Amino acid sequence: MSTRQQRIQNRIRNQMMIKTLMRGFLALTIIIGIGGLMLFLYHQTCLRLIKVDIAQYGELQVKTTVPAILIKKETVVKAPARGRFENQVMEGERMRSGAVAGLFYPEGEIKPVALSVPLGGVVSFKPDGWEDVLKDFSLENGDHNIFNYTPRQLNDGSFQYERGEPLLKIIDNLMPMRMVVTIQLSALSEPLAASDLLQVMYQDRVLGDAECESVWSGKDRQTAILNFDYFDGALLDLRKIEVDCITDTYQGLIIPEKALVKNQNGVVVYKVDKGKVLLCDVKVLAVYNGQAVIEGLEPGDTVVTTPGLVSDGMRYW
Repeated sequence: MSTRQQRIQNRIRNQMMIKTLMRGFLALTIIIGIGGLMLFLYHQTCLRLIKVDIAQYGELQVKTTVPAILIKKETVVKAPARGRFENQVMEGERMRSGAVAGLFYPEGEIKPVALSVPLGGVVSFKPDGWEDVLKDFSLENGDHNIFNYTPRQLNDGSFQYERGEPLLKIIDNLMPMRMVVTIQLSALSEPLAASDLLQVMYQDRVLGDAECESVWSGKDRQTAILNFDYFDGALLDLRKIEVDCITDTYQGLIIPEKALVKNQNGVVVYKVDKGKVLLCDVKVLAVYNGQAVIEGLEPGDTVVTTPGLVSDGMRYW
């Protein structure tokens, strides 16, 4: 082989080697690029899964739902004999003392008897049997199991009455209402006592602060009579209801309970600050209904509510 041919072959080999190196470099660049893209997409996916919330100053109310029996000043008008009754006023109408509520037709007689009401108030044709039971109700008299009592209704709802059966009742809605409640001791931070104030709600509506008139304490529950300073007209026809009693109120920074993480040193949260996830110690004052009142952060701080997806020092951008 001549020197010229050898130079040509060497040049061809060098060109092939350069092309191979360039292909390898290109392939490596593509692999690194794809890997970087996959890593970027993975990071962005993780960021999308991370949930955050803002710490805000507020009030957390601890509520417990309890059964209640409404006590009203009620006067029952009863049938003077066997017969039928025709009302001349409408349900819920307010009447003056001595006003005629209806006509009673004694059995066997043609002429009716006008029945007047003994005092002013709102008329109700729905006596429920609780009126006499609650008239002189007192915890001091041992009526601790009032919630297990079921009154007997004498009339079946027909217009025919026996002597002594209730025809109607007059509710004095100018007298403040009272309420009997029974509360589990485990729901109270401390037992109730006479003269304590308890905030009461009904169907997410605040009824107000009620004063404990008297309290009976059992093994695992307390029964109390609560006094309000007004009569709530929306409860006029109700007797046994469920109410929410506010047993505790906490003020401070409120964050979701799921942001809390327990470790060997206590309780911590992950806070996002300037694009970085930081681990912060906090003091928990109260936890209720998925919310926590804490100390250790500032209002407006961003906390991570999916702590299992982050770590201390992780970038968040």
